[in-house]
Amino acid sequence: MAITSGITDTDGISSVGPSAAELLNGLATAVLLLDNGRCVHYLNSAAEGLLNISANRAVGQLAEELLGMGAVLQGAVLAATAGNTTTFREIEIQQSSVSHGKEQPIRADCTVSQFPVGVDSSWVLAELVEVEPLAPKALGGDWREHQVATNEIIQAVAHEIKNPLGGLRGAAQLLNRQLSTADLQQYTDIIIRESDRLTKLVDRMTGPRKLHTRELLNLHEVLEHVRHLIEAEFKGNIEIQRDYDPSIPEATGHKEYLIQAILNVARNAAQAVGGRGDIQFRTRVRRQFTVGQRRYRHVLEASIRDAGPGIPLELQEKIFLPMITDRPGGKGLGLALAREMVNHQGGAIECASCPGDTRFTFFLPVVSNA
Repeated sequence: MAITSGITDTDGISSVGPSAAELLNGLATAVLLLDNGRCVHYLNSAAEGLLNISANRAVGQLAEELLGMGAVLQGAVLAATAGNTTTFREIEIQQSSVSHGKEQPIRADCTVSQFPVGVDSSWVLAELVEVEPLAPKALGGDWREHQVATNEIIQAVAHEIKNPLGGLRGAAQLLNRQLSTADLQQYTDIIIRESDRLTKLVDRMTGPRKLHTRELLNLHEVLEHVRHLIEAEFKGNIEIQRDYDPSIPEATGHKEYLIQAILNVARNAAQAVGGRGDIQFRTRVRRQFTVGQRRYRHVLEASIRDAGPGIPLELQEKIFLPMITDRPGGKGLGLALAREMVNHQGGAIECASCPGDTRFTFFLPVVSNA
C-alpha cells in the first residue's frame, strides 16, 4: 500500500508507515489507529499518557474494551469506513478499562473518522480530547464578591415584588368570578397559581438562610410547567420543540427555584427569536459527571436552545452577573437569579452561544436522598 495513506499491509504497530507514525506521534491530541474490526493497531504518545497504558499492551485489543465504550463504537467505526465522522461528547473511560494510575475515570470527547481523510481506506482514527470537570468560570475579580452582590440584589428584588403579588392574586380572583367561560378562566387560574408559587418563592428567598426541605421532582414536569407559561405569555406564537430522554430519574431539589430558573432562561430564548418561532427543550442523563468539584453517578441535563442572533462574545464570560444584558430595556437580573437558584441546589448552569445557535444548559445532580 502506498505510503501516502500511511499504512502498510502488515499487522501491529509496524502497520503504520514511518511518515504517518511520525505525524501521529507528534500530535498533542491522543489518537488511536483502528482497523475496520475495531482492533487497535497503534496509539501515539499522547494516548499512552492519557490512558496510562503502553502501546505494547494496547495493540491488539478491541477499542471498545480498551476505552470502555461498549457497542456504540461499532456503528461509529462502520460509518468512518464509509467516510463519515462521528463525535461522542464527554464519554467516560472507566478506571477498570485502563491501568491503575487514574483515581477517577477519564472524561473525554471522542471523534471517530476515516484515516486518512478523503481517501478510500479501511483504517479508522479515534481522537480523544480530555474534558476538564465543569466548574464556575473565572469572571475577573473576586468570585465571592460577585456572589455577595448577587445575593443582595436578589433580596432587594424579592422584597419589592412581594407586596404587588398579593394585589395581583386578588384582582385575578375577582376577574375569575366575572368570567363565564372556562376558556378564559384558565388564564386567571394561571395567574392565581403563579402568584402563589412566586409568593412561596419570595418567602424562601427573603427568609432566614436555612436548608429548606427538598422534594422529589420530575424534571419533565418542571419543563412542561414552563412550556405552558411561555406559550400563554407569548400567545401561542412560540412553539417549543421537545427532545426528552424518557429514562431520566427523579431528582431531589426545590421545585419553585428550578421552575423560576428555567422560566427566566426560556423567556430570554423566546425574546431572542422576537417572540415568534421555535425554541427547543432537551433533556439527557450524564453518568459519572463532575459538577463543581464533586463527582456524581448521575446528573440531569436540561438545555434550552434558540436560533436568535446570539450573545455578543464580550458578554458571554459575564452573562450570569447582575446588571449584564444585551437586550434594550433588560434589567440583567434574570440570568443572575437563575444561576443563584440552580447553585442553591448544588447544580450549575452554563451558556454556549454563536449567531443562530444559543444554548443554556442546566446540570442538576441526582442525590440518593432529600
